[in-house]
Amino acid sequence: IIQNTVEAEKAVAQLDAALKSTGRYTPELSQAMRDYSDALQQTTAFEDDAITGAQALLLTFTKIGGDIFPQATEAILDMSTALGTDLKSATISVGKALNDPVKGMAALGRSGVQFTEVQKELVKNMVATGDVVGAQTIILKELETQFGGSAEAAKNTLGGALQSLQNTMGNLLEGEGGSTKNLIAGVNQLTEALADPRTVEAM
Repeated sequence: IIQNTVEAEKAVAQLDAALKSTGRYTPELSQAMRDYSDALQQTTAFEDDAITGAQALLLTFTKIGGDIFPQATEAILDMSTALGTDLKSATISVGKALNDPVKGMAALGRSGVQFTEVQKELVKNMVATGDVVGAQTIILKELETQFGGSAEAAKNTLGGALQSLQNTMGNLLEGEGGSTKNLIAGVNQLTEALADPRTVEAM
């Protein structure tokens, strides 16, 4: 309980620190980003605290606006899964690419992401005319074309399902407010779900 609670609190602290250092912090935005991490944990094999950590790192690339931030986060999870890289490396690669689209495309190319000459020229022209968001959108669209759905597909494997179960158990072992009541209730609910005849039959 202590270990999982410490890890959860650390992830939140890093997220809030990144939001504050970039001048974006509000309690509502912090909570919304954590809720998004929770939602992504439900559809991928990534643990919510790890996703929150990736969000905190992505925030340090200050040219990535809020409008494309969720799409960038999903691209990171898909790229990490498809290429077999750790979440931190994928976050840095995507973050650099979106922060400086022209140089970033070249860097992504060295990581295995391929862009056409037309795309490269289009991004270069967009950046030159100040349309950075347009350039970022092209990069994210290509990442989606090449890796989209990889993280979700990985959950629908035995390994992904087991990892998802581990993530859920980890969340149950995060003490809330120093009380174990929620933990006990959560474990009991999980036990009941596993003992359900429908669950047994499905196995």
